Amino acid sequence: MDSNDAPIGYRAHEAVATITLNDPARRNALSTHLIGELRRALARAVADRGVRVIVIDHAGPVFCAGADLKESAAAHSAAALPAAHLADALADIAEAPKPVVAVVRGPARGGGLGIIAAADFAVGYDEAEMAFSEVRLGVVPAVIAPVVLRRIGPARTRELFLAGGALVSDHGDSFTGDDAEAWGLFSFAVAPEHLDESVGELAARLKLGGPAALAGVKTLTATPDLRRQLREAAALTAEYFFSEEGREGVRSFIEKRPASWVGLPAADRPDRSHLCAHSRP
Repeated sequence: MDSNDAPIGYRAHEAVATITLNDPARRNALSTHLIGELRRALARAVADRGVRVIVIDHAGPVFCAGADLKESAAAHSAAALPAAHLADALADIAEAPKPVVAVVRGPARGGGLGIIAAADFAVGYDEAEMAFSEVRLGVVPAVIAPVVLRRIGPARTRELFLAGGALVSDHGDSFTGDDAEAWGLFSFAVAPEHLDESVGELAARLKLGGPAALAGVKTLTATPDLRRQLREAAALTAEYFFSEEGREGVRSFIEKRPASWVGLPAADRPDRSHLCAHSRP
């Protein structure tokens, strides 16, 4: 790791570059600074001919809490929102010419799930808790939608985005790593004591493939125009963040109180449906 204070750690060993989300005090929230450092680390791994596999790991008990909401609340332009920067980071992960493995040792929300979905493989704890909780903040998870859709399909994506948490009440407000495996978001879910071994075995198998052939497979199976889709989706995310409802949702989260619309009859809720005019069918 380059620095204990850096929001991103980097280590290359035995042809595997491990990029570590390294801001555990803030639950590895996606600030514009962290996202920028993540992109630089990805570029470094791609440029290093000795690196065959890229692993995205994390420090602390939380994989990623999603976008930095305090930074989002303070933003006065779309360019200042972490979500605007996340679009290209997700494209960098998906389009890297080397296999990318996400290692999930704990909870993930929002943009953190986007990183998981953008990776080629995701290996995580079977009981890790996850949720697409954006609707409860009055925003939509548009910026991560293109990578989530290609991973788990439109029907399951819609269910999870609308629910904002678990699909059944006995799971509380999150779904688990086992659920993620069943739906295709995780490649496989394992008990905590088996995670490192499983990731090591996967990296060893991937290193058996020819570098050019692995890059060719990623090109062959790539989503056309993914980077453009992600950037357009980020613009839609920004519209919701800057809406009255989005501002209230983020404030309510920071202030640790229910949002103003909770308990309102449907007729009294703000209508933001016009914002979907720019979304893709």
